[in-house]
Amino acid sequence: MYNYDFLTALKIEDALYYLDRLEKVKILAGGTDLIVNIHKKSSRLPHFDYLLDISNIEELKFIALKKQFLEIGSLITHTQLIEDTLIAKYFPILKFAAQTIGSPQIRNRGTIGGNIVNASPAADLLPPLIALKARVELVSPGGKRELTLTEFLSGPYQTKLQENELLTTIKIPLLNEGYLANFQKIGRRKSLAIARLSLALVTRIDSENIFQDSRIVPGSATPYPQSFPVTEGAVNGKRTTDLNLEEIGEIIAKEMISITGKRWSTPYKSKALSALVIRALKEFISKAGTK
Repeated sequence: MYNYDFLTALKIEDALYYLDRLEKVKILAGGTDLIVNIHKKSSRLPHFDYLLDISNIEELKFIALKKQFLEIGSLITHTQLIEDTLIAKYFPILKFAAQTIGSPQIRNRGTIGGNIVNASPAADLLPPLIALKARVELVSPGGKRELTLTEFLSGPYQTKLQENELLTTIKIPLLNEGYLANFQKIGRRKSLAIARLSLALVTRIDSENIFQDSRIVPGSATPYPQSFPVTEGAVNGKRTTDLNLEEIGEIIAKEMISITGKRWSTPYKSKALSALVIRALKEFISKAGTK
């Protein structure tokens, strides 16, 4: 049984006050993972003396266009991502990924900030956000700092969030013309599925139907989601009609193994990951053929 004091914050400055003056504070946003871990007494949950509820901080509930970025407050729920018109217009890949998360109850409570900070290898939003080159804004009493999402993640269930910091904003640079995005997911069942494997692929197909700036990020394939530069390099510079899909499938499987080594799940995951990247590339090639 956990013994802790329960705190609430209605403003960012209130949350920072507690984080700066108290030790061993655990933040509660949507709580869809944290509450489960508390009840299960999960070994991943470090000891804490205070539970700080930030779910009612209205300043962290926004989606807005600012210059060349779409900015998302960390308390935006998965349901809000699905329903927002700006997300649908600029980053439908996020809408699709959010639609695959859990049940309606989980989507109504779970937040984009919680999904990021939890840093699960199977987090559905991390692969598309990394592929979109998202950045996170971290606020402390000493000021603000920004990290790319790649820099922010440091391991499975681990980030570079400091004890007195709060993740406030996710910033996604807008994509230029010609970019396409695709999200694939394999789960154990159609509903309430935690990803056994997922894949986000963002790329640009130019006027000559050549792949440029490909970004390939699997989920649940490595200890934490990360881009696959070898596979990206194998796709870039290829014309849609010349791309050897089977070869790309082999390359991504080998790159996964180079990161994880061979495990009991490798035979399944290598074939499944190959199938996902081939499926995504086929959809891109089909779209390019209709231009």
